[in-house]
Amino acid sequence: MLIIKLTDSRETLDDIEKVCLYLTTHKELLPLINTEECHDISYILKPTFRADHNESEKKAHWEKVFNEFTLADNNGDEMRFYREKQTDALYFGTKKGFETLESINNDEPAIKSRFNS
Repeated sequence: MLIIKLTDSRETLDDIEKVCLYLTTHKELLPLINTEECHDISYILKPTFRADHNESEKKAHWEKVFNEFTLADNNGDEMRFYREKQTDALYFGTKKGFETLESINNDEPAIKSRFNS
């Protein structure tokens, strides 16, 4: 079980570029990126002189990476990107890790109300 929080809220273009840069600068990850994901990541990282930095196009490519990019951990469990519903925070990890996080977050209001009363 693994879950890593990448952002506190909906990711910005800067956050997206940082994640993609991380994926491409770690040699051990490069062989795990398929051709289509490589194309999407390359587009996101491509410099532009446009005032809007091609934000809508880059975010469209990011959605594909968000939905399709997966890795397997040492146990063979799939790791992928997840988004928390309440805050739109971005996570990467296993399904079990994200489900555990969600269950903790669902219990959080009850925990807060007990200690804040």
